Amino acid sequence: MRLRRFAALVTRLVLLAMVSQWIDGSQSLAQEFLPVHLLARVAVLDLEFERAASILKGAGDGPDAVVERARLALYRGDCDGAVSLLDRTDLKEHDEAAELQPIAEGCARATAATLIRTDPRGVVVRFQDSSDVALFPIVADAALEIREVLARELGSRLPDPIFIDMVRDQLSLAALSGLPEKAAKTTGTVAVAKWGRVLILSPRAAPHGYGWLDTLAHEMTHLVLSQATRDRAPLWLQEGVAKREEIRWRARHPFDGLPSSDDVARAGIARGLGLPLTGLGPSIAMLPSAEQAMVAFAEVSSFVAYWVGEAGPDALPKLLRSMRDAPPGAKPDDAILAVTGTSLDDWDRRWRAWLESRPLVVPEEMQGGHELPKGRVASFREVARRKRITELLLGRGHAKAARLVVGKASELVPTDASLRCLHVDALLGDGKQDVAPLLVASPKDIRAATPRWWSLHDRFKPAEPLPGARFLAIAGDPFEPRVACEELPDGEFPADAIRRELCIAARRRPWE
Repeated sequence: MRLRRFAALVTRLVLLAMVSQWIDGSQSLAQEFLPVHLLARVAVLDLEFERAASILKGAGDGPDAVVERARLALYRGDCDGAVSLLDRTDLKEHDEAAELQPIAEGCARATAATLIRTDPRGVVVRFQDSSDVALFPIVADAALEIREVLARELGSRLPDPIFIDMVRDQLSLAALSGLPEKAAKTTGTVAVAKWGRVLILSPRAAPHGYGWLDTLAHEMTHLVLSQATRDRAPLWLQEGVAKREEIRWRARHPFDGLPSSDDVARAGIARGLGLPLTGLGPSIAMLPSAEQAMVAFAEVSSFVAYWVGEAGPDALPKLLRSMRDAPPGAKPDDAILAVTGTSLDDWDRRWRAWLESRPLVVPEEMQGGHELPKGRVASFREVARRKRITELLLGRGHAKAARLVVGKASELVPTDASLRCLHVDALLGDGKQDVAPLLVASPKDIRAATPRWWSLHDRFKPAEPLPGARFLAIAGDPFEPRVACEELPDGEFPADAIRRELCIAARRRPWE
């Protein structure tokens, strides 16, 4: 049975490659001689849903045509329609129907009673939780900006509309994408590009938010790469380019690229956590640990940055076109050779040699502990204990005591942005308004910013303010009430209507 299915899969892939070539070379000839369901499949992969639907109108009611109609329904977000189409007895032995049916059923369960918002400029967002709808204007603006940047840099533009699903938890993310829930939790997956759309976890689901807008850019890059190559881009290229593009749609900030992907890759390889570029498996999200996933992302990101730097920015769109236009049976590696005159193996050796020539820098994320100023080693347990005591004291109105407790924790880890924000709250509560702004004045004083740090920096507006601080705060944790409400006291709201709605949503209790 496995051998039969494998042979069928290989046959389908070869036929699909032939269809792609015939369509690009001779539309009329392809329509006359090739299976209609495969013509429709290529249209779906091109994200040309109207063309796919038109092709399938004359495809009859056979199993292959029904499966392609179900696939198109999934790409359009019609999960119930896909379930209905696949619920036929003559599809029980159809391999592709067997693959699609559990995904369609999981999608239908996860999207029951969802809310859909549409931006006439070309964005459709489906929200699983009504509490997230306040994010819609931000999502739509970001998606449109990201699309234009990707079109310029990769040479392929996502068509209207851009489909995005925002879900409340990883169970729903797994149900919609087909990714095993265990794999999603193991590697900390928060978004997937699948079925022609971005499936993304609500920032509300993470205790302190996450970089959800950069994640949106990352996943939209995957959609463009799949569209531009007709799903022929290998995993290393998919993830390497997506990591490169996830921050290029917005203005840079001082902490972009920290820790360096080169350093993480070098340290990971030294620790035996590295993998060959072509040995990443079906998905980085399915690697055995979050640490190995981090190293894998660093490796492909470092390699793509090196390759683009050496081959030139024009090489990337040329590579994607070469993969799309490749003849049946061609390997993705052949496209690199055709575009640059150098094989992937040679590029890989050159990159690893360059990486080895760098000093071995072990980022803090990959260390068990780190040396602090004055030769003292931080006790993370002590810092965590003092943070919690400070929070309790502030909650009970004991700001002076809280200031003393958090002050000693800040001495242990002076570059911790979250501690500095807690210290600011204690100082303000104790009437030290003149001192508090100094703790969030300069990015040089911290190792990495948190959304709250950006929010406080924007509130106090130091002599040399960082541009875009308000945006970066929202892009990290939009449902932290103080971030969403721009540090205004309870009962006060931002004047702008969109920002006001976000503030209200952030302050609303989960059960209201």
